[in-house]
Amino acid sequence: MAEEGGTKGRPRPGIDPRDLRVSDAEREHVAGLLNRALERGLIDLDGFSSRIAAAMEARTRAELNGVLIDLPGVVVRIDPNGRGG
Repeated sequence: MAEEGGTKGRPRPGIDPRDLRVSDAEREHVAGLLNRALERGLIDLDGFSSRIAAAMEARTRAELNGVLIDLPGVVVRIDPNGRGG
């Protein structure tokens, strides 16, 4: 059975991966990264609260990555199937 858009696990040509929708699992993964950043003193409680809210409301990878982009040592890996890892 052919998948819509082409090759399994890969976005259609011309679609920016940052525009792909994120899953609840990806949001939860980012929440865990934010918890670790808080524990390490990389962000304060206010920053944590605002970033968690933004992460839980994120619809795309660009929005979700935006809450982490300035944190040193934080790496979000996306496997070929589009899941955070």
